[in-house]
Amino acid sequence: LEDVVAKCSSDSQNNYDISTTRKDNEGEGNDDDRKNVNEHVSILEGLRVIARKSGLYISGGGMHELGAPPKLGEERTRVYNTHIILNDQGEIVAKYRKIHLFDVSIPSQGINLCESDTTAPGSTLVVCDSPIGKLGLSTCYDLRFPEMFHDLVETGGADILLVPSAFTVPTGKAHWHTLLKARAIENQCYVLAAAQYGEHNQKRKSYGHAIGIDPFGDIICDAGGYDTTNIKG
Repeated sequence: LEDVVAKCSSDSQNNYDISTTRKDNEGEGNDDDRKNVNEHVSILEGLRVIARKSGLYISGGGMHELGAPPKLGEERTRVYNTHIILNDQGEIVAKYRKIHLFDVSIPSQGINLCESDTTAPGSTLVVCDSPIGKLGLSTCYDLRFPEMFHDLVETGGADILLVPSAFTVPTGKAHWHTLLKARAIENQCYVLAAAQYGEHNQKRKSYGHAIGIDPFGDIICDAGGYDTTNIKG
């Protein structure tokens, strides 16, 4: 990892930069966070290095792509939540901008999340070739919209559905495995879903369970997470 980071450009020539530090909406973070908030590294350049060194294709889900339009009537700039595919030479061969944004408000629980405040939606489904078949691209909350995956398969010809995600722990325990199995079974496709795991801050944890599922709905492998009862492989 240190070798990869050393090769990352700190002054990227592309539109896929993200901050090296994260803070929540209330500005929480330690002094080091605040001191370094303006430092950037190109995650894309790191992934390019890994692709070239490993000779593998890489699915990079959840890249922040600059250049998205602001909300109607607002001036604040936004990003696209972009899922990219790199080939074994580190070249971008496909990019999908997340269509279904996570906007939810539950006042009784003090929950008000609005991804569309900072992220603009995409509008185009994406399928691309790879050495293991045609890849159908999606991102996280898209998983709850089965018609999208039907179109990726029936219209786009996808053989494998990719679903990089960061489900919360409660929704992950309730729905993660069930929804992924459903998408695999109803489309008779393999599903590969990378998944963030761990505590981001005091208010947010990601469920984990990066997983592979076959067209019959059987779990091929499960990397584990907060609930490990479904681990196989």
